[in-house]
Amino acid sequence: MTNIDGSPSAVTAETLALAVGAAGFVVMSVVGFIASGGEPVPLSGRGSAGATAAGGAAILGAAAVVVGIVKRRRSRPPIHRRGGTARDVFDIAALAIAHASVFLIGTLALFSLLSRSFLGAVLFPFASAVIIGVVGAVTTYFAYLSAVNMNIYLLAALLAVFLSMGVLSSMLTAEDPLWWQKNLSALGMGDTLSGFAFNFTLAIGGFMVTIVASFATKELEIAAQSKSQKSRRRVLLLQGGLVLMGILLACVGLFPVDENLAVHNSVASGMLTVYAALIISMGYLVPAISRAFVALGFVFLGVIVGAAVAFLQGYYNLTATELIAAFLIFSWLIILIRNLGAVDADHLETRPPHPRYRRTDTAGIPVVAPAKR
Repeated sequence: MTNIDGSPSAVTAETLALAVGAAGFVVMSVVGFIASGGEPVPLSGRGSAGATAAGGAAILGAAAVVVGIVKRRRSRPPIHRRGGTARDVFDIAALAIAHASVFLIGTLALFSLLSRSFLGAVLFPFASAVIIGVVGAVTTYFAYLSAVNMNIYLLAALLAVFLSMGVLSSMLTAEDPLWWQKNLSALGMGDTLSGFAFNFTLAIGGFMVTIVASFATKELEIAAQSKSQKSRRRVLLLQGGLVLMGILLACVGLFPVDENLAVHNSVASGMLTVYAALIISMGYLVPAISRAFVALGFVFLGVIVGAAVAFLQGYYNLTATELIAAFLIFSWLIILIRNLGAVDADHLETRPPHPRYRRTDTAGIPVVAPAKR
């Protein structure tokens, strides 16, 4: 069963997602039983059920995303299918890596919390296999549905979930309970699970921002091709700013504060500078964007400046100031993604009709015009 646009119906998508989830359960259960070696295993740590579940969830989740995207693209009418361009390959790989990262960090955090709740508990081989299998089923099920239904709004949600999950996991697993008395980057110090979660989150989060630069500006780029050189330059500047923010964010995680203090502080300051530049120029870069969003950006920037002044006056410590800045920067990015999606949707509504396809939706799938009677 298919919809009018040729894409799988909701019932078909759910049926296929259940099949993918069942396959994930079987594969992960077998892997979990083999990994246990017939012996009880701990919930978290090296050689644990959590480690096996996290690795398997990341790999199978990424595979389910690829399957979902391929299925979605094959469901399109032949006239709308694009060739296997380098950008297509990058987009698919990026989405797969993004989902895999969410499943990896989320599963590690979950089992770490469980091990703290059940101190000294171990899982016998059969129980371990079943639990790991359930993790595989849940992750592949949701990964497939996410890929089939992916649009710019889901991508914004994915970025928000990943960043929140990663930073909170790092806080909850921090070995030093007084880390907050130093600075936010102290979470990334050392070879602990907390340090890995923090640095990994920033590195992959930066990569995801570069994905956003591609997805969120795709329709703007298409529209600019038929307009002036000034319009094309605006899109390139917006894309470049978002990509640069993503690269700098990734570098914050790749260069921990205890190993490369100068580089760490430089890229963090650079990211804040690019963020401010995007806010100031947003009305110029995207003339069609909401004026309310442009104003919100200036409010956010003002709050960050105010927090910095309060820190210099001794009202806040450095961690509080960094948390305020990080929360507002990432919130602005996520709201930006949604606003660019809204601009795209409005442009799609006004795009000249194709003789066979009236328009495309925000996911790029054509809506077929009714046949003339």
